Amino acid sequence: MIKTATATGAVTYAPQLDPAELTHAADALVNASAHIKTRATAAHTAAGELTATGFAGPTATLGLERIGTFRTQLDAESEQLRQMATALRAAARAQQALDVAARSAGAAKFTAFTLAHHHRLIMWLNQLSLQLDSALARELNRARSAGFDPLCANPEEGLAELSARHMATLPATTQQTIQAAGGLVLEAGSGSTTVLVGNAENPQRVITLVAGATTGNPHQLAGELEKAQHIAQRTGAAVVVWQGYEPPQSVGLAISPTAAREGAGNLAAFQAALEERFPDAQKTAVAHSYGTRVATEAAYEHGLLVDDLWLLGSAGVAGDSVADLTLATPEASVYVVDADDDPIRGVRSGTRGVLGASPSSESYGATVIDGVSGRHSSYFTDEAFLSALSQPPAPVTEKAVASANGN
Repeated sequence: MIKTATATGAVTYAPQLDPAELTHAADALVNASAHIKTRATAAHTAAGELTATGFAGPTATLGLERIGTFRTQLDAESEQLRQMATALRAAARAQQALDVAARSAGAAKFTAFTLAHHHRLIMWLNQLSLQLDSALARELNRARSAGFDPLCANPEEGLAELSARHMATLPATTQQTIQAAGGLVLEAGSGSTTVLVGNAENPQRVITLVAGATTGNPHQLAGELEKAQHIAQRTGAAVVVWQGYEPPQSVGLAISPTAAREGAGNLAAFQAALEERFPDAQKTAVAHSYGTRVATEAAYEHGLLVDDLWLLGSAGVAGDSVADLTLATPEASVYVVDADDDPIRGVRSGTRGVLGASPSSESYGATVIDGVSGRHSSYFTDEAFLSALSQPPAPVTEKAVASANGN
C-alpha cells in the first residue's frame, strides 16, 4: 500500500503504508470477526437446544462434541481477526504520525544548514515507515498462524468481501500478482493462498487445479495463475488455483503420501464449499503430479464433490480402481493423462506406482486421454489435453471396467 509520494526539499517522502487503507481493512476484519462470533454463539445455542430435547446416547454425545469443537474453532477465528484489526489500527495511527511529521518538515523554511538535517529527517521517516510495514506484516503473520481460513468457514460472506478481507493479510507483491490476474482470494492461511480467476458471478463450470510438490509451493503462485488464466480462456470456466495444503518441499519427500493425506480433507471441504456457492455449475478437479494423490485421497477417504476428475502426470493414486472413489455422482468421470515424454511414467509399473495405484492401468478403470506431448510441465499448454478438457470425451463404460478387472 503505497501513498502518492510528495517532494519535500531535496529528498522525497515515500511512505509504505496508507492510514486510510489500513483503517478500512481493520473495519472489514472487525465486521468479519463479529459475524463469526455470531455463528459461534449460534453453535452454542444449538447444543443447548439439542440437550433440552432429551436426545442421548453415543450419537448425541458425538454430535455435541463436534458442535463444541466447531464453536471453539469459530471463537478462535473471531479472536484472530480481532487481533489483526487491532494491529492494523495501531499501524494506521503510527503511519499517520509519520505523515504529520513529514508535512511539518515540508512546510519549514530551510537554510543551507537545516536543509541537510531535513534530508536526513525525511530519510529517517521513510525508514520508519518501512520498518512499520515490516513489523505489521510480522504481526499479521503471527496472528493468522493460529489457523487456516477455509472457504467452508465463510458460507454467508460474498466472494468480493471475502477476497478483500484475505487480501489485506497478504504481502504487497502477492496482492499485485493476484490483482494482475483479476483474481479473487477464496482461502488464506499461513503459507497458502487459494485464488479464483474468470467468471465468479454465475459460472457454468468451475475447475479446481490441485498442484503438485513444486508447483503447489506458494512462491509459484504467479505461474499457477498464468495456467489458470489460460485454462479459463480455453474452457470458459472459472478456474481455481487451490493451495489449501502444504506440499512436499522437494521431489525426494514427494515419495510419501503423508502430505496428501493431510491435505485431502481440506480439498474435500473446499469442493463442498464450491458446491454450496455454485450448485448448478459443473465441478471439475484437475490434479497434477503429487496433486493426483491429494485429489484421489480426498475422494477415497472423504468424498470429493466433482463431476469429473483429471489425473495428470501421476506417480500413483489412492484406491485400487475408480470404484473406490466417491465423487459427486455415480456417473462422474475420471480421466488420466500422460505426456509422451513425461519421466514420471517411469515410477509406475503395471498396476502400481510409487505413491499408489497406477491410474493408467486397465484395472483402475479411468478413461485414458491419448495424444498428449511433452514432459512433466507441458500439460497445461498441450493442445490435445486442452481440447479434451474443453470437451471431455465419453468415459469408459461399466462393462469395460468389469472386463478390465476380469469379470
